[in-house]
Amino acid sequence: MLKERSGQVTIFVILALIVVAVVIVIFAFPSANVFSSEVNPSSYLRSCIEPEINIIKDILSDQGGYSTPDNYAMYQDLKLQYLCYTSQYYVPCSVQQPLLLKHMQDEVKKYIEPRAKQCFEDLKDQYESRGYEVSAGQSQISVGIVPGNIIVEFIAPMTLRKEDVQTFDKFAIGVNSEWYDLINIATNIIQYESTFGDSETSLYISYYPDLIIEKTRRDDGSTIYKLSDVTTEERFAFATRSLVWPQGLI
Repeated sequence: MLKERSGQVTIFVILALIVVAVVIVIFAFPSANVFSSEVNPSSYLRSCIEPEINIIKDILSDQGGYSTPDNYAMYQDLKLQYLCYTSQYYVPCSVQQPLLLKHMQDEVKKYIEPRAKQCFEDLKDQYESRGYEVSAGQSQISVGIVPGNIIVEFIAPMTLRKEDVQTFDKFAIGVNSEWYDLINIATNIIQYESTFGDSETSLYISYYPDLIIEKTRRDDGSTIYKLSDVTTEERFAFATRSLVWPQGLI
């Protein structure tokens, strides 16, 4: 009798461990469907492309929004693109990239596009390996940096046939990010520098409580800006050179 009860306890312990393991998997991998072998296209594409987005984000964040800076200030071994610049004395800088947000969307798209197309081909292979008949056209992508997200849209018509027919025109994925705010703050700072020759950073901090702005003036007349979100730990750094006075006259 005692052995029988001991055996029952062992079974209950094993079942409890299995339940705990399933719960851990669900919370650790929320995009995975533990109870189904079917593919979720949006989840699949996101897991495939998100690492590439994070790589190019780091590059652009540390280089003033440019993957290959061409007019830059060296700072802590980083090439910070001048987003507002003048080589002259006594005059405000000229904005170097008036469409900074669009420029950065284009930079992200250029970097991730090859991988995104491969992800879409891999998605088709996933469906075919599960017995689907797949008809799909050429894929294209667009990238949008919007409040709270980086959106990648796959314009990729696809029809799946198995027991029934499913048709998709496009897939959209979102990666959480506060990059939009940082880029717009940088754009505003640049506009102030081009108009007044300098910016007052305390104005931004009063509106954005999670924002940190580090502003470093250098002897060559350059100013280094580092914007950071303390919650997401995202950042954006760039350089300006505006309203410079010859050394000895300040």
